[in-house]
Amino acid sequence: LAAATLRGVTQRPSGKWQAQLYYAGKSRYIGVFDSKEKASLAYEIAREVLKTDKGEDGPANAEETDRNVTLARKAAFAGVNEHSAN
Repeated sequence: LAAATLRGVTQRPSGKWQAQLYYAGKSRYIGVFDSKEKASLAYEIAREVLKTDKGEDGPANAEETDRNVTLARKAAFAGVNEHSAN
């Protein structure tokens, strides 16, 4: 393969890279990034934020789901920006 496939990362027609993941039964958009490495990092950060302990139930309702996804998206962008600054 010429390019490795990264989980949760796809290339857009614009040439930029999109991160997305499945959470609460739906595909959730994380964001678009300049490189596949940044998109992959964003995916991993968002996945960690949304991970639940095995004994816990998932989100109680759509509002909680949206709140969790928003927090994960913000954490992903913060993590990518922090990593890029170093």
